[in-house]
Amino acid sequence: MAQHDSGYKLLFSHPQMVEELLRGFVHELWVQDLDYASLEPAEASFTSADLRERHGDRVWRLRWRGGPRGWLYLYLVLEFQSTPDPFMAVRLLGYVALLLADLVRTKVATPALGLPAVLPLVLYNGKRTWGKHADLASLFRSVPPGTERYLPQLAYLLIDESRLRPEELALPDNRVATLIRLETCAPEDLPDLTAELAALLPRGEASELREHFTTWLRQLLRRLRPGVTIPQIGDLEEIAMLEETLTEWLNGAERKGRVEGQHEGRRAGRQEGQIEGMQKLLLQMLEQRFGAVPVEVRRGVRVITSARKLGALAKRVLVAVSLAEMGLE
Repeated sequence: MAQHDSGYKLLFSHPQMVEELLRGFVHELWVQDLDYASLEPAEASFTSADLRERHGDRVWRLRWRGGPRGWLYLYLVLEFQSTPDPFMAVRLLGYVALLLADLVRTKVATPALGLPAVLPLVLYNGKRTWGKHADLASLFRSVPPGTERYLPQLAYLLIDESRLRPEELALPDNRVATLIRLETCAPEDLPDLTAELAALLPRGEASELREHFTTWLRQLLRRLRPGVTIPQIGDLEEIAMLEETLTEWLNGAERKGRVEGQHEGRRAGRQEGQIEGMQKLLLQMLEQRFGAVPVEVRRGVRVITSARKLGALAKRVLVAVSLAEMGLE
């Protein structure tokens, strides 16, 4: 398993990420009927060794709100292969059957309770188009009339990261959306998106998830430029160093022999661009959180040239109850 893939899968071992995946990318009315406070991993207690051997997959469960409908099981498959699997529905049929058999064996499912609902969800980040076969029925050919009723049925939900439209990823408080944007963006956009991600992971509130995102980001950089030595990134907010490193990789030129004045000029330009990007991000977050932003507030943001202060304001947006509380008026 590639390091980048393992880091990605580690992120989806967090219930917050699973919740944001469901809320942001499963466009079904019943998603609002789920009790996200009950979300928990199901691998350890309710699945057999055969199912737990699927290291790349995650099984979660959560209850329905306001009724005796029991649990919804989410079978989450993270796919990193460059070649799509047209027979994924066949694979999932086996996995779901194993899961249901284990629920029967452990008496979580009984004749009186019935079987719980299972949602197979495939999150795919490859470049090639996945294809049209997101259900088992479409894979059968030349079925004699009258035998259709005996065919197994299974459909799965596919989230193809590279095919998501920008408006589908415009979810300001959704870390999964930011993750996908980082996965699919141009390298020069990484610093601004990393700053956005840091604002969504306040220190102390999601420290483990923040640490895992930092690890994943380092792995993403290694994948973008294999063989290049990456300086230690201590935390997501070390944007200046990240941007300088990315610029060096993208230009592909030696910088040792350049005159100091040119070097300082480029650094100043990068820092100015970084500040402008953080100002723009902060204004977008304010608008998403509080609605239309008055002209005087926009002017106040534009005169702030401290990356540290802009980062602190971005964090404050997540907890402020009003625009006045931001102290920008």
